[in-house]
Amino acid sequence: MPLNRDVLTTPHRWPIRVATTVIATAIVMLVLAAAAGGAWLMLRSAVHSTIDTLNRNRAVEVAGQLATRGPQASLEIVAEPLAGVDMVRIITPDETILAGQVMHGLENVPVLTAPAAGELVRHRFRAPNGDDVRVTSVGVDVRGTTFVVQVGAGTDRYDSLLDTGAILFLSFVPVAGLATAVFVHYAMGRVLRPVEAIRSRVAEISTSGHGERVPVPEAEDEIARLAETMNAMLARLDSARTAQVAFIGDASHELRSPLSTLSTMLELSSTSGTPVDVETVDELLLPEVARMRSMVEDLLLLAKNDEYGMPLRRDDVDLDDIVLSEGTRARGLGTAAGAGLQVAVSVEPARLCGDPDALQRVVRNLVDNARRHARERMSLGLTVDRSAAGSPRAVIVVDDDGDGVPADQRHSVFDRFARLDADRARGKGGSGLGLAIVAEITRSHGGSVRVEDAPDGGARFVVELPVEELEEFGD
Repeated sequence: MPLNRDVLTTPHRWPIRVATTVIATAIVMLVLAAAAGGAWLMLRSAVHSTIDTLNRNRAVEVAGQLATRGPQASLEIVAEPLAGVDMVRIITPDETILAGQVMHGLENVPVLTAPAAGELVRHRFRAPNGDDVRVTSVGVDVRGTTFVVQVGAGTDRYDSLLDTGAILFLSFVPVAGLATAVFVHYAMGRVLRPVEAIRSRVAEISTSGHGERVPVPEAEDEIARLAETMNAMLARLDSARTAQVAFIGDASHELRSPLSTLSTMLELSSTSGTPVDVETVDELLLPEVARMRSMVEDLLLLAKNDEYGMPLRRDDVDLDDIVLSEGTRARGLGTAAGAGLQVAVSVEPARLCGDPDALQRVVRNLVDNARRHARERMSLGLTVDRSAAGSPRAVIVVDDDGDGVPADQRHSVFDRFARLDADRARGKGGSGLGLAIVAEITRSHGGSVRVEDAPDGGARFVVELPVEELEEFGD
């Protein structure tokens, strides 16, 4: 049986609610357990320090009485109440117990190392009965003889109380962990409820739905911003889908006309048995084929730009040469057509780094657009604007004296298949892709394009591109 690779390679992940509950519960239990251990160590250290302090104080007290009253008062001295200690002994220089008082179980505690007179030594050992004992020894000089006072106390009864308290505290840790798990699971459910609502709504939105949005929580938090971002994304998807549908419809409509012309002429030739004459081919069929080829090339260019970005070369380009050549071409076309179109051209030297073919296409599309709309005059100009902050910018201005572009349509005029002259004859109207290509190429060169009113009442298209400063040479 073949193994499922996805099962082997895909890690299992818990839902956020479960993972958060487990992590929070584990953290709380670890913190409480660490707190219990830390508290136990601190209390145990404090208790042992207190025992050592009591032993020291009692040893110093007994040593003072022994030095004052002498060895003959040893029995009276040790006969006083133990007061928090378990053993008091006075030991002679030959390590004989002169007098002592001990609690049960500490009778057989061995004699410990004797300190010198005036010194204090602490000992810790295990008594014969198994009790852990802490002893403080003090050396006392009595008339030239060094006696030793030893005071001790067992710690097991205190340690047992501390151990019992630690066990009781640790037994509370699972209860606290369970309470934490219940609270975090409930709280995360409340927190993630808007997310689940957003997920359910997104799952219900169909690919053909328009204007559908996810609910936005009232609280101004991260989830609300997520919902707003998703709604903005859905709006962009709606807009993109609408544009795609319109694009397909417009492309089909634009290609249908030349295809219908070609199909009609070929069917007529086939039915009648009469070949298509050269004049019909030159005046009707070839222009339609050229129109269709140009449109397909423009569509391919825009499709590549959408997927990979505008494919451009990066060379030094003399923009003034391009503008001059397109102005000369426009004059020649106007003269050949016999329309008497006046074309004015004025340029300044301007150089930039870009794609010369793409930039020539920008100028040519603008010139062709102006020629289609101009009545008697059009102008083409190139200047360099150095007044603005930053690098200088080349400004290409193309004017015509046609009908102009309404103010409310000046932004959409650069959309694909946007044509303001929908009723115009096809021989005069463009495909609606030229200005869209102008906008894409200009944007890819770091520039901008806009449309304004021309001085003659028509449209003025303005392209701005960043250029390089040209060095000035003397004579």
